[in-house]
Amino acid sequence: MVHKKCITLPRFIKSIWHDHPISHNYFVVDNECTTHDCGFCHEDVNMESGTYYCSKCKFIIHVNCALQDARWYYKIETKDKVNAMSAVGALDPSFIVIKRTKIGEEIINAEIKHFSHQHNLVLSDEVKDRRYCDGCSQLILTSFYGCLECDFFLHKYCAKLPKKKQVISLYHQDPLSLIPHCIFKCALCHFMRSGFAYKCEVYMCNDLICVRCAEIHLPYKSQGHKHPIHFYPQLNGLSCNACGGSTDGVSIYGCKTCSFAVHYQCILAPQIAWHKCDNHFLTLRYHEDNDYSEYHCCDICEEKRSLNTWFYHCAICDNSAHLHCVLGDYPFIKRGRTFITNDHQHTLISVQKAHHPKCCKCGKPCFDLALECLEEECKYISHWRCNSNYKILWKHSKNLV
Repeated sequence: MVHKKCITLPRFIKSIWHDHPISHNYFVVDNECTTHDCGFCHEDVNMESGTYYCSKCKFIIHVNCALQDARWYYKIETKDKVNAMSAVGALDPSFIVIKRTKIGEEIINAEIKHFSHQHNLVLSDEVKDRRYCDGCSQLILTSFYGCLECDFFLHKYCAKLPKKKQVISLYHQDPLSLIPHCIFKCALCHFMRSGFAYKCEVYMCNDLICVRCAEIHLPYKSQGHKHPIHFYPQLNGLSCNACGGSTDGVSIYGCKTCSFAVHYQCILAPQIAWHKCDNHFLTLRYHEDNDYSEYHCCDICEEKRSLNTWFYHCAICDNSAHLHCVLGDYPFIKRGRTFITNDHQHTLISVQKAHHPKCCKCGKPCFDLALECLEEECKYISHWRCNSNYKILWKHSKNLV
């Protein structure tokens, strides 16, 4: 028996809750699906009832969840269109290979020409100093592609990012285009970012999406929890296991088995970070093993730390610190990037000083990200937030290339 309205359900749709087209099935064989959890509400799916399903990655969602809001999906008319959408990204690679090298049985792209840079990039295993990726603005800790003529670096992963990508959870589901050299506020995580961004070029809206948000999966496996965690647009009444704050009114990742919950922004905290309080890299830790009460103190702000929230730790120096004390307000703006602004006649560079010079704009010490003049004789420095470009970005969510 089938409802009359179910006879006319669209055969193929593109849902905001999945990055591939999904098809309607009246039943799914158990061994074809790795989970029986709906991709939206995370409740069990009756495999003998109608569902929408992705055979490529075994994603499954209730029919009512998929079609709950007309803004969440659109119909795909033909199978050919489905196949074309599934191939998005593969047809337009972001680099061409200049030189390949064989190491054992593995063939490696030793030199590439990436669309984001004017020079060729060479694969290197020489990780030294503190280098930051020009794609995601995070520390480079493993082999990477670098320019021999200038300070341009990309993680191997970031070099392979597709030039076109469909991003989960956006109402407009046309593929977004990868844009390099951006300064922007991400429309999903709301962090200020530098580097690559995915941009809508169909509706010409102002939304830009950082590469981390574009790649993150809605079912997520965190090292901080033993169960898989799922995305919830809103789940009230819990406390974030990462920072201790309330989950009311914000997007989170939560566990359906227990009360574990983490803010969407907190899940983006890098596994490895650096702070001037320590000579070594700091590692993200998820729980405190030491019961000695005087040990539970942040070595940056010297305030008390909770035993139940995440923190950064140096095993060599035995230093520990709050997430925000290490990351600051602008963890995803690349240090060492140059800027030309209306606030100063010379080129400025983004820095985080070990000492705290006074901001030439507001007169207060520069504790976090600052812009400093590259001219040796000029002593200009200002907070990042005091810069007029920052104010434009934060107020209007515009992009500065």
